[in-house]
Amino acid sequence: MDEDLVGTEATAVKNLQFRNRLVSFCESLCCALLLLFCCCSHPSAVRCSLYAEEIHGSVLQLHGRTVARWKEGTSDASLITGDCNVLLDGEAIRAQAVLLIVNGAPEQLRGQMVLLDSENLSPLDQNPPIVKSVRLRHEPIIDAGSYVSKPDEVDSLLDLLATDDIRESVYPTVNQVQFASPVVAETQPKNIQKEERRGLQFLVGGGSRSVEIVPRGASTAPQVETVNRPELSETVIVARGGMTVLIRDVAARLASGDTMDLGTISISADRVVGWLPLVANLFNGAEDLSEAQGELYLEGDIVFRQGERIIYADAMYYNVAMERGLVLEAEAITTVPNQMGLVRLKADVLQQVAKGNFIAFDAAITSSRMGIPRYWLQSQQLSLRESEKVQTDSITGSAKVYREPFVDSRNNFVYLSGVPILYWPKFSTSLDRPTSYVSSVGLNNDSVFGTQFLLDLDLFQLLGIQSVGKGSDWALSLDYLSDRGFAVGTDFDYETDSFLGTKNKADGFLDAWFIRDRGEDVLGNLRRNLTPETRNRGRVILQHRQSLGVSGELTAELGWVSDRNFLEQYLENEWDQDVDHRSELHLRRYHHSHLLDLTVAGKVNDFYTVTEKLPQLDHYLLGGSLFGDRLTLSGHSRIGYQRLKPGTLPLDPAEAAFYAPVPGEVFAKGLVASTKQEVSLPFQMGPVRAVPSLAGEASHYGQDVTGQPITRLIGQAGLTASLSAWKADPSVQSALLNVRGLAHKVEWVAGYHYGDSNVSLDELPLYDSLDDNSQEQFRSRFINSSFGGVLSPQFDPRYYALRQGFQWLVANPSGVIADDLQQFRLGLHQRWQTKRGLQGKERIVDLLQFDIDTSIFPSSDRDNFSEAIGPTTYGLMYHIGDRVAFLSDGYFDLFSSGLHSVSAGLQTSRPGMGELYLGLLSLRGPISSTVFRTNLDYRLNEKWIASAGAAYDFDDTGNIGQTLALTRIGESMLIRVGVNVDQGRDNVGVGFSIEPRFWPSPRLGMLGGGMIPPPGADGLE
Repeated sequence: MDEDLVGTEATAVKNLQFRNRLVSFCESLCCALLLLFCCCSHPSAVRCSLYAEEIHGSVLQLHGRTVARWKEGTSDASLITGDCNVLLDGEAIRAQAVLLIVNGAPEQLRGQMVLLDSENLSPLDQNPPIVKSVRLRHEPIIDAGSYVSKPDEVDSLLDLLATDDIRESVYPTVNQVQFASPVVAETQPKNIQKEERRGLQFLVGGGSRSVEIVPRGASTAPQVETVNRPELSETVIVARGGMTVLIRDVAARLASGDTMDLGTISISADRVVGWLPLVANLFNGAEDLSEAQGELYLEGDIVFRQGERIIYADAMYYNVAMERGLVLEAEAITTVPNQMGLVRLKADVLQQVAKGNFIAFDAAITSSRMGIPRYWLQSQQLSLRESEKVQTDSITGSAKVYREPFVDSRNNFVYLSGVPILYWPKFSTSLDRPTSYVSSVGLNNDSVFGTQFLLDLDLFQLLGIQSVGKGSDWALSLDYLSDRGFAVGTDFDYETDSFLGTKNKADGFLDAWFIRDRGEDVLGNLRRNLTPETRNRGRVILQHRQSLGVSGELTAELGWVSDRNFLEQYLENEWDQDVDHRSELHLRRYHHSHLLDLTVAGKVNDFYTVTEKLPQLDHYLLGGSLFGDRLTLSGHSRIGYQRLKPGTLPLDPAEAAFYAPVPGEVFAKGLVASTKQEVSLPFQMGPVRAVPSLAGEASHYGQDVTGQPITRLIGQAGLTASLSAWKADPSVQSALLNVRGLAHKVEWVAGYHYGDSNVSLDELPLYDSLDDNSQEQFRSRFINSSFGGVLSPQFDPRYYALRQGFQWLVANPSGVIADDLQQFRLGLHQRWQTKRGLQGKERIVDLLQFDIDTSIFPSSDRDNFSEAIGPTTYGLMYHIGDRVAFLSDGYFDLFSSGLHSVSAGLQTSRPGMGELYLGLLSLRGPISSTVFRTNLDYRLNEKWIASAGAAYDFDDTGNIGQTLALTRIGESMLIRVGVNVDQGRDNVGVGFSIEPRFWPSPRLGMLGGGMIPPPGADGLE
């Protein structure tokens, strides 16, 4: 951040590498002062105007072989020749020569171009030249391989422009610096307001950089005094009366051939003193201006601007040779990496002690633009330094060195409304992590946990740990729940290019949280006021993934939970939606179509059903080729020692009475070995693609459900076919339906599969679980409450998976799911597409998508509970517009009491404004329910966001719950107040959240899939 305070011009023309920005800025200012001394006797009154029919644009880029630059009145003139390419907002124009003249203030630049089809500058010797006028928002970017002086033939082109009798004077170049004195335009168009401006422009670096010196005031010219001191080999220059230096960089060409725009810099000060090399030594070649040593002192209302960066100061001193400087009463408004919006830094004293090393005394940081901000970070002493980091390119594998800015600070306070709310003696952080100790703050209240104060702190900053790779975060959680107790936890995310001394990429996370719980669990109807199985509660989850060379991978996972109800009580969303907490180790090796996987899995949570693998080796072959790609071979083989250990019953007798065993979950152990091989023959039969296949499986299990060893043999055969067709009709047009042409794409899919097994599915334990722990525990209670303790086969998850065709998959997720089965599978997949967008920029979008799939069972009595038609599904998506969509899907089992599920919803969103969803879900079968659900996020005005949600069951349950929240958009922070009603737990909660708007990972203020604009984007708020 402090590096940006003192300089931003990043060039070194000779080697095309960027130096320290502060050094470049000071070198340019030295050049400006020296040239001002040499040329102060030349006239400086300038008048100029340009007029023509205008083409508006933002960014103008010109590329060519050579460039000449000079001054025409107050306008900047450039002549680019040789294979010219002109880009204006993405539109390209080719020419052999281009004359460009621009004039005006930033954001209001006017320009004229003359484009020629020949490098001969005489417009009479070629096709009529093209004259264009443009209005630009940014300075033109010019990229040329070399710089040349202004040619004499250019006068004939100037006659084509809106100027009369232009006269110019060209001065010879000295040490790669060209002086061009301002020129007076003797006549002006009558209706154009005259503009006077006194200034001087010169070029350095072979024309790659333009430096212009103008008075700071509108009418008063600066007073410049020079004193030569030969005994000290220096020249002292003193400028009074206010001056502004404009440094307009054209472009820099990198070694790769790419170009980079270097931007425009503006420096203003009331008084400037410079100690520079002796002028005579510069002209006789004894010293090179680009390597000059000197000192600068600026005083009085210093303003430094580059892009969005603005720096204000009272006084500044800089030593070019020693790269040291001092800034008094500095205030900077700048951007910070990985952060939305702008940051404001104010310091009494800012000191540069070495290149890339800065110290700020009594520094304050905030994102507020108010005169007195509502919150800020105050540091007695803040140090900025740069450290070199090595990062491996993920594509090429080559090492790259980048400089990462670090900040160290001591005696730090966080102020809110002028009141210190947090103190920490010292912290250290990278500017890529622009938080201030606190990662998150929350205040809630409800009847389950009481009043909750939730605080997350950045441990890397608090402990002063600096060697942190990008993508790594470490947070400390300090929480208080008035009805449950104090809690502590940590969350550590890491990503590194080397792990434990090896050059292998690794990433993962650790999440741990513990509480001494003095309350009781409230988990819903019939499960209220449950006594926890232990008072010391919490969880630890660790996941690690590491590459082992090009084709190897190691993954490890540890998941420990204190008791069966902890996740459901404290982390309900994670319990319902995330995968199980497992404890496994995988060592994988990839080779073409092969995969070897060595697995070790254990059980650390007795209350969950887990299959231990001690160990197991799997080999997968997917899409192998036989006989010159005529046949395709796939297979899965495994061998290992497994131990299936069902979960224990709850310790609370009242809760244990609700539990019943899930089919297939019995204790079993022993050797498990199997191999399944499939060979297929894909071929094309006219427009139909057909794939016949044969498969066989042999498996051995150390114990069946009775504890005896068992061997299973399976034979399978199948045939799948698909036919695709499409038709386009551009004549289908409807403004009402937003349709411009229509294309219908359709795919018919059909398949037949037959399988024969010598072992029934009921004889095998369910070694490979089909559901997560949350579903298994719900099913255990559901079996008892709805089926009297014995689950009907129609709702057995094993037979559901069997009818879904699990056994036809080579990589079957549950190897025991296989039996005698005969099945036809039919599908119709359709898509209608149209064009939408601006005229000439249309894009193809999906208008309507409708898919339907079903199964037919010839042996319905055996395979589908006496119904020939099996599971039938459909999916529908209708994009009414770019922001409005209708969604629907359904599932149907036709046997008695089979599940019928239909959902339909309407979703509309507008980024930055809001999002609305209205949905209805209807279930009929073992559970009957019709639930209406709605969610709304809407920006009421510039200051407020309203969020609401509701769910209601039209059957027995009735009201499910509601949420309502208001978010205030402040200039400094977002404040959210919300109310949540959970009817099932008889709980009403109130939440309060505060989030600074400079937060690196914002969570509040999401609207229509996008965040609200950063602070300051629309000016002062």
